[in-house]
Amino acid sequence: MTTLIDDLLPEWQHREHHTRHVDAPPDRVWEALTTLRVSDLSWTMLLLRLRGGPLAWVRGVDAPPGTLVLDSFAPKPVAQDPPHEIVLADVSRYTSLVPARPDLPRGDVDAFTGFTEPGWSKVVMNFRLDADGSGTLLSTETRVHGTDAAARRAFRPYWLLVRAGSGLIRHDLLAATARRAVGV
Repeated sequence: MTTLIDDLLPEWQHREHHTRHVDAPPDRVWEALTTLRVSDLSWTMLLLRLRGGPLAWVRGVDAPPGTLVLDSFAPKPVAQDPPHEIVLADVSRYTSLVPARPDLPRGDVDAFTGFTEPGWSKVVMNFRLDADGSGTLLSTETRVHGTDAAARRAFRPYWLLVRAGSGLIRHDLLAATARRAVGV
């Protein structure tokens, strides 16, 4: 089965995938995911502040607690198929001290898919919901594609450094969505 993430970034060099069973139907899990607030997360904002350095609050890493999670990340929503999948995308130089972004409309699927300028990393992150018995299998996948060999070489050590924290953030998002969906 082809998913939205497959259409947006079919080739990648780095990938991570996490899943969690949620004891709630997909519609309720979708509602929980799309209304998840920064204040629902226990580890994510701490890790983002650490990534941002001592002046993270000046650069806007600290989102107000009421901010929707899907609005607070650098990758912006670009495609969705409610209540089955939502995909966020970004183009950046994540390896810079302060990540740089090219001058293209963020959240625009055509701008994202058509972008090929050398020296950048294209990132997609999805949340997928599949019926699983009386509940939902909630998964998230992140894919990274360097637009040229130099970008791929630069990203490799960065990925080794941030991969564990990235995984913690994904687990935090899945757990918070599950808590919200089941009302715990």
